[in-house]
Amino acid sequence: MPDDHVLGVDGGGTWTRAVIMRLDGTVVGRGQAGPSNPITNGVEQALSNIIEAVNSAGQASGVEEFKASTLGLAGATRSHLGEEIYDRLPNSYGVTKIVSDAHSALAGATGCRPGVVVIAGTGSIAYGMNKKGEEARAGGWGWRLGDVGSGYAIGKNAIIAALKDHDQSGAPTKLKEMVMGHLGLSDMEEIIDWAYSPEREASHFASIVPLVKEAENRGDSVASFIMENAGTQLGLVAQAVIKRLQIDGGFPVACSGGVFKQPNRYNRAFEETVREVAQTCEFIEPLFTPTVGSALLALNSLDVEISDGLQVNVGKSIRWFDE
Repeated sequence: MPDDHVLGVDGGGTWTRAVIMRLDGTVVGRGQAGPSNPITNGVEQALSNIIEAVNSAGQASGVEEFKASTLGLAGATRSHLGEEIYDRLPNSYGVTKIVSDAHSALAGATGCRPGVVVIAGTGSIAYGMNKKGEEARAGGWGWRLGDVGSGYAIGKNAIIAALKDHDQSGAPTKLKEMVMGHLGLSDMEEIIDWAYSPEREASHFASIVPLVKEAENRGDSVASFIMENAGTQLGLVAQAVIKRLQIDGGFPVACSGGVFKQPNRYNRAFEETVREVAQTCEFIEPLFTPTVGSALLALNSLDVEISDGLQVNVGKSIRWFDE
């Protein structure tokens, strides 16, 4: 029954995920499809992948109508393209809101409580909310205009470092051979055709991040500098949010996204930079995914309390799906 379920969607530059949740927090269906950032992928592809992910979750649960839905979409709240998607969503989604992917990430990370979330995936953004309910965000301008500390930025800087090695205008680095091997290049000169191809997307650059981490682990100083600098730059983005919200005390800072995995100099540089303005903040692992965060926001829109008991139901049902 639609009165018994809500829908949560999280869409970015790599994939789109959906969850269907009962009003008591029990997750009954999950689905996944391709990317749904309307700025980088276009409205048609974004809308198609959203619907595919939701339909997949619906098939798994047998639920196809919802009392409320929240879609956390990268790029959708800073462009008119988000409105185009909203206008074309099925009526079966019920009372629907489109928010930023960062808003969904914070809701999932803290269980809809105040704090700051910093996302470092293909792109990057920091978003926060204080106890007064005031919101602030920084970054999230997309790969052409920013996304410092993101997978895209790290991948791009790795290629630049490899080119400097090739030109002998920079320090030698293992990244040169590693990047060439990863991209299937026989000569570094071929990077021009690869980088400027009309089909090239930010996610292709972000796919290089594991190589940079590997090179760092192998003692490559250039790779270490790239990761450390990226962490510092993202820390400055988080600083901007903290200052604007005037957050005091031991508030949580949740780190979300693939770049934060496998702690290294990136993570340390990020945390050190944040603590310059927030010495007592608490770095936490997100309670739930941004997809679940979207579903919690949908529950919130129905005045459902995100209680500890409801969160227990979410956790139990998610673990059941993962078994």
